[in-house]
Amino acid sequence: MNEHKSIKDWAEDERPREKLINLGPKSLTQAELLAILISSGNKRKSALDIAREILADCDNKIDNLCKLSYSDLLKYEAIGVAKAVTIAAAVELGRRRENIVAEQIQNSQDIFAAIAPKVIDESRELAYAIYLNNSNRIIKVANVGVGGIDKTLVDTRIVIGEALRLNAVALALVHNHPSGNMLPSKEDDALTRSMSEACSLMNIRFVDHVIISSNGKDYYSYHDKGRI
Repeated sequence: MNEHKSIKDWAEDERPREKLINLGPKSLTQAELLAILISSGNKRKSALDIAREILADCDNKIDNLCKLSYSDLLKYEAIGVAKAVTIAAAVELGRRRENIVAEQIQNSQDIFAAIAPKVIDESRELAYAIYLNNSNRIIKVANVGVGGIDKTLVDTRIVIGEALRLNAVALALVHNHPSGNMLPSKEDDALTRSMSEACSLMNIRFVDHVIISSNGKDYYSYHDKGRI
């Protein structure tokens, strides 16, 4: 069958490129889309064979594919500098598309969307503050803490100080949990209380504290849970 043939020897309507042209990109499997980026294989394997091998090593999950570095890609047969760069560039374009956020924060989903692309696949905890004006429009998004696997250090004074410098009237706090567990820890609860009290003292609205899971798709909102 086709598995033992070069893609150029396949029936035209079964080739990934032609399939995309005739039926649209949504008609292709993940392996077929990746095969288009790989473009060509070698005498032993077609581009689709190599794509399937890479995806198999990623448990057939796009999230895991996005974690592969340029160096990781070079380890695969028939993947040279040009092909590795092409795949890495395509992945980065996808990330940047996800990074398009609303200018105005209206709910926890907007807060999540603003920060998720910055923390997806991160092995460390990172904390961000989103500073808002009176119309809840974003003035600035700032990294306010970097930690290890299970803890982030955030200095409340620095966060509040920046809010005052920017004349922000509201702010939201966001951090990720690389472990994948979205539930807040005792330290998260303590940070939320500290930030809420500091904001109240400075007459700044504390909009929310959002915790994002490691896959960048799920989150926990203190506001939505009625805890702010």
